[in-house]
Amino acid sequence: MQNYTNTNLLNLKGVSIDEVVSFDDHIDVKLHSLYKEGLCPVCGHKTSRIHDYRLQRIQHTPIGLRKVFLFLRKKRFVCPHCQKRFYESLDFLAPYSRRTKDLHFFIQDQLKQVRSLSSIAQDLGLSSSCLTSYLKLAPRRRPNLPRVLSMDEFKGNAGGDKYQCILVDPVHHQVLDILPSRRKKALMDYFSSFPKEERRRVKYVVMDMSHLFYAVLKEFFPQATFIADKFHFARQVFWALENVRKTRQKARDAKYRLYFKRSKSILRKKGSRLSPEEKEKLELMLWQDKEIKEAYLLKERFYDVLDASSKEEARQALDKWLWVAKESGLKEFKASIRAYENWKEEILNAFSTGITNGQTEGFNNKIKVIKRVSYGYRNFENFKSRILMVFRA
Repeated sequence: MQNYTNTNLLNLKGVSIDEVVSFDDHIDVKLHSLYKEGLCPVCGHKTSRIHDYRLQRIQHTPIGLRKVFLFLRKKRFVCPHCQKRFYESLDFLAPYSRRTKDLHFFIQDQLKQVRSLSSIAQDLGLSSSCLTSYLKLAPRRRPNLPRVLSMDEFKGNAGGDKYQCILVDPVHHQVLDILPSRRKKALMDYFSSFPKEERRRVKYVVMDMSHLFYAVLKEFFPQATFIADKFHFARQVFWALENVRKTRQKARDAKYRLYFKRSKSILRKKGSRLSPEEKEKLELMLWQDKEIKEAYLLKERFYDVLDASSKEEARQALDKWLWVAKESGLKEFKASIRAYENWKEEILNAFSTGITNGQTEGFNNKIKVIKRVSYGYRNFENFKSRILMVFRA
């Protein structure tokens, strides 16, 4: 009864445990097979004739922090019909493998966690190159294009390219694919692999304000409504405000710079969310410098756009903001004015659909963690496999 319980706990069928020896860092389990017959892989006849035995060392899933090794007294049969010699087959062990099937699944589960390969390898007593081979075995299937497609870039530094691209289904919170490059040819080659009928299913495309992305995606998804992500178009204002702050701070002498100490976060923060102490610091800054005050008020006015509840309300707020920004004469805001005028419809589409790239940005942040804990990936395919394993867990 005890033996039966132990083999069930270890998920080992068709064997009997002879002895368990426990050490500080690992457990040795000695066992033998209960099968009396084997099926010849050549002629298909059953045989009970044993040619010899072999002691095989097999690694199993760990128990706690201790590795588990099975020492199996394995039978080698000989077929009386064709004289083929073959080892018995066991459910928990793949042919020619020195690791149980459960351990293979356990390794795959570990690779879905945001950990470095070296730390996983150390825990399991395996080499990093062994775990890399599991990445190469990860299934590579082309995704089905969704109704809403989100695309963004991230700094991966893998496979010779500095930037890679991520494709996401923001509605179902799924990472669809990782592309090796943001270069035009790489994007064209990838999207041209999808049939035109499948590309027609995409009704919305969410992206940053990249002219390259827009040109490529517009060619392959001409029927889709394009949406500029709120995070990406809003930061244009924050960049402009920061440039004004830097310029004006450098222009002031040391006596006045104390008013701008640690001012970046206060200026960026929405006025209604400032604490009494932060409001006091803000008032001192704005009192000291007219241009910073004007830039700050432009930033605050832009919240009228971001807080709009409809496309028409956003259009009116954006038109007013553009007029005030032009009247301000602040050269640091010229780039954001130009961007908003060039991407006006795509910006306003964000308010009629409510779709954003927020989920994609979250995935990008997690990819940064994967890259950091792994100290980077030189091989793009391994990097891609790891990302997809983590997000499809």
